Amino acid sequence: MEVIRKEYSVPSSSGVANLFVRSWEPDSGIKGVFQIIHGMAEHGERYEDMARFLCEKGLAVVVDDHVGHGKSVNSDDDLGYFGEKDGWNAFVEDEKAVTELMKKEYPDTPFIIFGHSMGSFIGREYIRRYGNDPAIKGAIICGTSGKNPAAPIAIAMAGAIAKIKGSKYKSKFIDKLAFSAYNDKIEEPRTAFDWLSTDTDQVDKYVADDYCGFLFSAAGYRDLFTILNTVSGKAWYNGINKDLPILLTAGQNDPVGSYAKGVHEVFNGLKAAGVKDVVIKIYPGMRHEIHNEKDNRKVYEDFASWSLAKIEK
Repeated sequence: MEVIRKEYSVPSSSGVANLFVRSWEPDSGIKGVFQIIHGMAEHGERYEDMARFLCEKGLAVVVDDHVGHGKSVNSDDDLGYFGEKDGWNAFVEDEKAVTELMKKEYPDTPFIIFGHSMGSFIGREYIRRYGNDPAIKGAIICGTSGKNPAAPIAIAMAGAIAKIKGSKYKSKFIDKLAFSAYNDKIEEPRTAFDWLSTDTDQVDKYVADDYCGFLFSAAGYRDLFTILNTVSGKAWYNGINKDLPILLTAGQNDPVGSYAKGVHEVFNGLKAAGVKDVVIKIYPGMRHEIHNEKDNRKVYEDFASWSLAKIEK
């Protein structure tokens, strides 16, 4: 089977830059569209292996680089900057724009929304706003987090630094405060990013990639903490379409989800809110990027089988 790759440019609602969007599709028999919302300080090209696997299962795959990430910048100086105000909202609306773009490419084709890490926060808010769209048949929330009680403080702190130093100022202090503990349970870590995966080759690729692991701007951190805070409140849980199937998934050793505790918190919150079809899948021994672990083919297969079951229901 031939996999066809396409590229698009879409204006970001942030006004900061255009979005770079790429897709992969099987040459025939497209059953649905799998829309990926990538994580913090990475880019969509990192999902090509998973995309090609999903194409073999009949799914077209699309992923944009978020504004301030990858190729969705006017210059590398803008990496980690999403606008002066409410860049987190632009993330969500930009994903809606990608959906609408793909609807034109694939009319009357069902969608699965997939969000990883920061992309899981974006995906969660996306399905609160747009989860009633009949084209959306399910959502996979990967590597997500429960409520962080310190988020309001972090928002205020990042906002104050942005006001004093400027919105594009890169604060190593905020980054250390937010992420320095992620390697704590790893014996003798080789890099600052060992918490991503047990596959050292994948970690090394991330470290070597100029478009991964960069610092967010002060305004960018304010956006990150704001969207996490937004999807952690009762209004978010109560606003989810109760008929939308949701798969929550993570590695057991993922510090972002507090080693599965936070993922179970989200699961329990959705169940309590009356969501009818929500399931949880935790992978023993895996860290944050389950799709970049040594046994990632098992993860890919699980994503594909769950998605196709919802599409074909």
